[in-house]
Amino acid sequence: MTVHVFGNSPSPAIATYGLCKTVKEIEDMFGTDITQYVECDFYVDVGLTSQPTVEKAVDLMKRTQKALSYGKLRLHKIASNNQEVMNAFPPTDLSSEMEDLDLSKDNLPTQRSQGLNWDLQSDSFFFKISNDVKPFTRRGVLSTINSIFDPLGFLAPIIIHGNSLMKNLLQETVN
Repeated sequence: MTVHVFGNSPSPAIATYGLCKTVKEIEDMFGTDITQYVECDFYVDVGLTSQPTVEKAVDLMKRTQKALSYGKLRLHKIASNNQEVMNAFPPTDLSSEMEDLDLSKDNLPTQRSQGLNWDLQSDSFFFKISNDVKPFTRRGVLSTINSIFDPLGFLAPIIIHGNSLMKNLLQETVN
């Protein structure tokens, strides 16, 4: 099989496997840091990393682009909070919101990544939580708790309180 249907439930795992296998096979050509980046800093098809210098960030991204191109994969939709990093790539490689920006004048837009919102201007993550008021029932509380997507666990202390509330609700209905 040379094609996989997009949208199947195993698709994210297969995409991750394909990325990792591609860089592993050419690790000796591009370095172990590329493999480390793809294996540890990617979630399905989104890479999120921080580098100590502009030069290291640009070098890592350009080498990763070249490495993935061997597997006929295109690394694009690049976003950074640093203007120098963004200027190192052609507009076609940048995130769609940034293609037409004048990086020297315009404010950087907010990016969505890994279930979070990333404010490039202040280099901070933030969440948008729905203000929909649900009924104070087991179903309403569970719906509210499960509406928060936080794969990185930033909101775990808050979600734990919701789970505790849900546990108390369940215990009260059993007694």
